Amino acid sequence: MPAPRKNSDRYRSMAHYFGALIRDLRDSYELRIGEPMTVAQLADRAGYSASMIGQLERGESLPDSGRRVQELDDALRAGGELRKVWPLVQRLGHRTIDDLATATNRGIEGYRDNQSEAHVDGDDMERRHLFQLAGLGLLTQGSLSGTGEPIRRMLERALGTAHDLTIEDWEAVCTGHLHALLHQPAARVRDHLAVDLAAVRQELLRTASERAGGLARVAAWLSVMYANVLWRLGEHGAGQRWLVTARHAADASGDLDMRVWARGTEAMFALYSPLSGQAVLELARDAQAVAGAGVTPARMRAVAMEAQALAVLGRRREAQERLLHLHELADRRPAAERFGWTDDAVWFTASWVHSYGGAIEAAREARDNALALVTTYQNSANLQLHEALSVSKSGRHDKALAIATQVISDLDPAHRTYPILHTARSVLTTIPVEKRRALPALPDYRAVITASAPA
Repeated sequence: MPAPRKNSDRYRSMAHYFGALIRDLRDSYELRIGEPMTVAQLADRAGYSASMIGQLERGESLPDSGRRVQELDDALRAGGELRKVWPLVQRLGHRTIDDLATATNRGIEGYRDNQSEAHVDGDDMERRHLFQLAGLGLLTQGSLSGTGEPIRRMLERALGTAHDLTIEDWEAVCTGHLHALLHQPAARVRDHLAVDLAAVRQELLRTASERAGGLARVAAWLSVMYANVLWRLGEHGAGQRWLVTARHAADASGDLDMRVWARGTEAMFALYSPLSGQAVLELARDAQAVAGAGVTPARMRAVAMEAQALAVLGRRREAQERLLHLHELADRRPAAERFGWTDDAVWFTASWVHSYGGAIEAAREARDNALALVTTYQNSANLQLHEALSVSKSGRHDKALAIATQVISDLDPAHRTYPILHTARSVLTTIPVEKRRALPALPDYRAVITASAPA
């Protein structure tokens, strides 16, 4: 594997800084937006030739007007980052950083004007440039959702303080993201996950072969969680692409549990999507085929998804059989847990199966057991909506809509994720069309669902 490219002359001038910012925004586009951005695509969207984009990114040229900068900013969906720095770039242009630094960095020890550049090696030159940029106030500009993460990493390398995390460190990072995903609004978690996805990508590009499997496992886990965030935000296309990446990374890792977890999660997402119940069922069974006979949280998720898909399809007896199998697996499960499989998950599945099957008392018992254990807003809200499903299945349609309306109304708007709203919408699908208009609770139900839809 080739050694990583040095960036010692990356910021020779403000034009080089501006070009690097454009390049970082384009490189991070897939993490921020969910799809790649090539030089040709940027050229097409911003009204440039591909060769001119190359010149801009290398710092050889600058846009000829603020309007062209705005077009680049819009094409990169940069949120004004290019526009904010443009006045300074326009004023200072191709003047060297060393010339600009004379008035700003005199007081930085070790980088005084009388230091001979002939005695400064490449790494020291990069360190000098970054300190000078800091003096000019440019390191406050970020290129990954406003976090400034790409420049922060370059600064760490320049200072000689950057170091690769161990695989155990990365596992701890993933656990931290998982806790945030379970307890915080999805929009808040998204940028932090993107930062670490970018970091693990860089490590994968330059890692030794003995670390590659562990890093691939980390990449799979981070990708699953990133897909989860996108799914909660209603960005299904982008989420599905990240699930494919997660599956590929899991396969590359050689970790059987991760391979099963990625596939089981794909089935879970599909359960809350326009896909048919049969398609979800096939995904869940594919995951179990990979799992083999071991009792793991990953296998249990796949079995849970199969039971839930069968319940949606109205195949009650089969759903009950798979639910019984899930309880048996839970009794045999080792104490160690992975990937966030929580104690309430089996009861959550039972609540789903019984609610869709119209078994009101069994659904209530399962729901009470789950709510006594649940600690996450996502499962808590969905469990309450299961009650609305079971009530509707019993024929009390107006009561069911009233319950669903109250659950969504009581929920913090930042927690009104797509899967929660999907379950709330499912309550209406259990009511025959000809009976809906006569229900007094329908207008309030529709109003709160419409108001809660993701932008």
